This record gives sequence, structure tokens and C-alpha cells, in this order.
Amino acid sequence: MKKILLSFLFSILFFNFLFAQKTMDKNLVGFWSSTIYPAKNDPVKGNAFIDRKADGTFTLFLEVNYNNDSIYAKEVGHWYTKDDIYTEIGEEYNNGYSYKINQNQVNFKVKNKKYPLGFRLEKFVEQKTKDLTDYYEDKYSIFMVKSMKKMLDMNDRINGFSYDQTDGVQDVRFVGVWKGSEKDNQVKGLSKEWTMTRNADGTFIINFSIKSKNLDDKNFVQKGKWWIKGEKLYQYNEVTKMTNVYNFEILNENQIRFIENVIYFNYQEYNIEFIERKVK
Repeated sequence: MKKILLSFLFSILFFNFLFAQKTMDKNLVGFWSSTIYPAKNDPVKGNAFIDRKADGTFTLFLEVNYNNDSIYAKEVGHWYTKDDIYTEIGEEYNNGYSYKINQNQVNFKVKNKKYPLGFRLEKFVEQKTKDLTDYYEDKYSIFMVKSMKKMLDMNDRINGFSYDQTDGVQDVRFVGVWKGSEKDNQVKGLSKEWTMTRNADGTFIINFSIKSKNLDDKNFVQKGKWWIKGEKLYQYNEVTKMTNVYNFEILNENQIRFIENVIYFNYQEYNIEFIERKVK
């Protein structure tokens, strides 16, 4: 009986130790606002609004101005705290910050003087505010519809919009289970591996594994719809509500090279290139 009790107590202590190493600081949960200031290489200004959930997920809304244009964007991802460091991982970035909480205000400072990614600055302040999710979801949706009409003549070069599936087809050459990987493409020191299952009915499921020297490994699953149209592959992600567009080259029956052209709001442009290999 004593051995059982000691074993039980040890399990509780061990669990608490592990949980303490990586938690969600409840003081950061809620809806927060911050200001985006223009930088030398990125003259974008505006506001950011983040809704952090207690389960470690977040939704980030951006309301920015560039050349007198109002831009609304949306990002989803995960967050956690560990050793007094706040880590925020989005689809296209990950940042780590030390933070200090003063009632309804949080001061963030990027750790180890690293260059922050996305719209984050080296230092920024968040203020607790009322939940404006419905308002910015509406603004974001309206902006997306208007932007669609403006950007269609850019030959699908803007990443992230929900393209029309009309006339799209499911090419049998893309059906099956595929593996891919990339390193340092989007974030220096970060590698990504995935298993993509494209079904003949136009649905897909993708399992991601992300590894970094300075962050804990992450695994997550996303799903959506895919189609071929105009010599391009379109993949609509039901989690991010965005569509990625890829040029492709069929190397052989078991290998396809993809190239995704990405343009950010500061008009910086780059290509992400990778190869998927069929395994099933």
C-alpha cells in the first residue's frame, strides 16, 4: 500500500513538474490590442488585435494602412509560456518574448535580441480591451471580397485568398499520400515535414511536424479542399480560411515539384519551392 501511495504521489509531482515547464499563463487569456509602428524597411502602420484562448490557440486580426489603403488580415496559431517566455506561433512566423504584466497591460520584449517576424516589433505593449471578434471578422470578410475583385488580374500572385473552385478538377496524378519537407524557407532555423493525403473527392488532410532549435517541436493537422485549374494547384485550408496557389512540375509519377509565389503587404515577394514524393 505504501509503495502504491508513493508511486501515486511521485506521478502527481512529475506531472506537475512537466506542466510547469510549459503552460498557458491565464493572465494573457482574452482580447488585447496593440499598435503597429512603421519601421525603416517596412513602412506599415496600424493596429493588431489578438484573442488568446485558454487552450493555447489564438486569432490575430490586423488593421493596417499602407499608401492610404486600409488592409484587414487574419492569422491563427498557437501560443504558450515557458520559463517566463511567451511564444507565439502563426502560419508564417514564430516569435519568443519576455513579458511583464501590469494589471490590464502587458509589455513584450523579443528574447535574445532576435529579429521578430510578421508584424511584431522588438518591443510592443498590449492593452486589455473588450472582445471585438465579430467586428473584425466582418471587416476582414468584406475586405477579402473587395480584394478578390481587385487582385484577380494579378494572375493569382497574392497568397491567402479564397479562390473560386468553379471548373476546378481533381487530377488523378495528385491523388494519394505524399511526403514533403522544407528548411529555412520561411523561418531561419525552422524545418517542416508533412504528410499530405489528397483524396479523389477533392478533400485533403495534411499532418505537419515543425522543428526548431529554440522551440519545442510542434505537430498539428489541417484539412480542406484541393483542385487543379489553369495549370495550378489550389488548396483551400478550412483552418486558416485561406487558399494557397502553386505552380507545379510533374517530375515523374512519384515526384512533383511545387513553387508558391508569396507577396506580403509590404510588397516583398519570394518563392517557396519544395518537392512532394508519393508514398502510397
